Amino acid sequence: MLLTITEFRNRVRTRLPELVAELQAATGRSSPEEAAAWEASLPAVSNAFGAPFFQPLHLYFGTGGGLCLEYRLPASSSWCDMVLLGAHGGKPSAAILELKHWEMTGDLAGPNDRLIRRHSGLQLHPADQVRGYVEYCRHFHSTVLACEAATHGCVLFTKDQASQAYVSPPYRELVEEFPCFSVRVEGERKRLAEYFGARLTAPDPKFAEAFVTGWYDQNRSFVRNIAGTIARSTDKPLVLLDRQRFGYALARAEIERAIEDDGGDKKVIIVIGPPGSGKSVIAAKVWADIVDGAAPQSGRCVLTSTSKAQETNWTHLFRTVAGHHGAGGVVMPANKYAPAGLRALGEWQRRYPGAIKKPALWRETLEWLRNSGEEPAMPDDHFLVSVIDEAHALINPEHTRAITNSGWPNNLGPQAYHIIRASRVSVFFLDPKQGFRERESTSVEDIETWAKELGVKEVTRVSLEGTQFRCSGSVEYVDWIEALLDGKERADCARLARAFLAPGATPANVVSDALGTAATTLNTLRRNATTSGFSVRVCPSLDEMEQLLRSKIDDGATARLVASFARPWNTEGHQQPHDLPPGELDFYFAWSDGSRKQTWSRPWNVTPRNDYSHFIQAVPGTRIASDNLAEVGCTYAVRGFDFDYVGLLWLEDLAWVGTRWVVNLEHVHESGLHSTLRSARRRRNPDLRDRDAVLDSVMQAYRILLTRAIKGVYVWFADPSTRDHVMAALGVSKDACH
Repeated sequence: MLLTITEFRNRVRTRLPELVAELQAATGRSSPEEAAAWEASLPAVSNAFGAPFFQPLHLYFGTGGGLCLEYRLPASSSWCDMVLLGAHGGKPSAAILELKHWEMTGDLAGPNDRLIRRHSGLQLHPADQVRGYVEYCRHFHSTVLACEAATHGCVLFTKDQASQAYVSPPYRELVEEFPCFSVRVEGERKRLAEYFGARLTAPDPKFAEAFVTGWYDQNRSFVRNIAGTIARSTDKPLVLLDRQRFGYALARAEIERAIEDDGGDKKVIIVIGPPGSGKSVIAAKVWADIVDGAAPQSGRCVLTSTSKAQETNWTHLFRTVAGHHGAGGVVMPANKYAPAGLRALGEWQRRYPGAIKKPALWRETLEWLRNSGEEPAMPDDHFLVSVIDEAHALINPEHTRAITNSGWPNNLGPQAYHIIRASRVSVFFLDPKQGFRERESTSVEDIETWAKELGVKEVTRVSLEGTQFRCSGSVEYVDWIEALLDGKERADCARLARAFLAPGATPANVVSDALGTAATTLNTLRRNATTSGFSVRVCPSLDEMEQLLRSKIDDGATARLVASFARPWNTEGHQQPHDLPPGELDFYFAWSDGSRKQTWSRPWNVTPRNDYSHFIQAVPGTRIASDNLAEVGCTYAVRGFDFDYVGLLWLEDLAWVGTRWVVNLEHVHESGLHSTLRSARRRRNPDLRDRDAVLDSVMQAYRILLTRAIKGVYVWFADPSTRDHVMAALGVSKDACH
């Protein structure tokens, strides 16, 4: 909805309920609470734009969903509240406005210039939120790039006047570029007019219309600068070694050959490797070096993420390495490859009854779309190169249980199909054994089938088998995990264990370390500090496991606590879970130590705004930054990432009973297995195949968790029998455990 400011103000003054109804219909936000928020904030916004020079400017109300007045950034998951469009000094200009209808009394400065401490907990400072939108437009919005438009941003507080905490140190530099205005204060409205009087003063209808229909593009010099920084980075997370370099060189050669192909044929490359083989590092380096050196001056090259955990962590890593907030714009969520979003799909279903088929008939729906005249949100061959990390997590809705509420329009077919469709060159990095959720349903064979369907003449496979860069480079340790989880004989597992145990860490030492006192364990650890090899230790208590990890952190190592989803996420959405009573946290254990009662408690990984980089990257100002062991990370959060040391809580969901692994369904709380769990738990006629499927998924989770460490993994077992079995598989008699 593109309106002049005059039209907007007239409608607010004379037809506010009608305007609110239109906005609700456009955004799908139809709750009474949403209507009340609009009715309260829109008059304040209207009053703020009362100066005469504002009146002919254009204001855009988007047709997406998420906040109150939205414009969705092209090929992005982010929505801007308002965009003011026009010109200044003969040059097109856009201003992104973030509206906050907040109570701010009592809010305090946060630990850095990105976070604010509200009564509900730490939140992103709204000026930093605007900064992200502005920098994205400056570097990735086709109309802004083509018109060389100036792009600005500010925050409008529409309810409260108490904004002092938001403009004081440490935010002075931030709000100087992205200021905050309390529009209910007369002086602030004058300051707002002065701000825009120097930035946006004349109408430009042509630019306004082009902005609304803009698409994702890349500022080539900016992106090449990011790529050059990453390509030449010597930071540990982005260094390639040995067979990683071979896999990278092979993948890059295939990409270069595909780019140079005059015929413009599509190319698909599949890189397969086990945990720790360096797939993610190679993916980042492939993207960076292609952009930095081999790619032509035109073309869009993106690193594609397949989960929110992955997207937020890659975005944070790119911003950190490149030193620029906008660097995260090259990370493209897989959901963005859809030819239409969920709202457009719903609108087509209303306008064209019967045109949108069930997910199993997605090809028929796409055929209708091609012939309908509707413009696809993601055109064919839009990207030159798409590099897809963790491709085993891609959704294939041909499998009924993969159809979940994930933001992907299942009626339009598989994600990998559309990635290939929208890209000249698609490079998929995956481990077929790391998909553990129902919707993670894409196989290597699926990709090859869709590639052929889309005209790809040849699919190249690159194998990283035998490569290991976690676990102290110990392929033998990974082999031991595979044997352990496959239920191999204990003696066979013990033979494999002897190949990866650190020098001096004989089975007897593992027993003494695991079962001795904390002091004995720590002394042994210090004596063996100079040995090489991967360390596996079974800890008799959570306290002792924590002390071991803290000793490593004190020596400069990174460490995290992890667990499979064997506990419900009771603290999800709680702003300050660490401040809850211990008994209300997700993990709570109590036991007696002689005459004293001991307790141990932790929350699950805290992910404000669904940002998993807080846990993985230990973002400054967060609890996990001040205490690396303050939270427990789940499989979804840590997949694809690693730490020097990991403390694994092996809980009751997976147990060794007699001669085989057994899953305890009552202790499986993984939301990504909802349908399978429901079928397996039926009181009458439970589905035994689904029980086996849950077992497979839980074992996949443990496989992932056991391979997150670079130097060592420490394990505490809730079930003594399972502990005894694992220790025997390490070459230790269970009799030595008592």
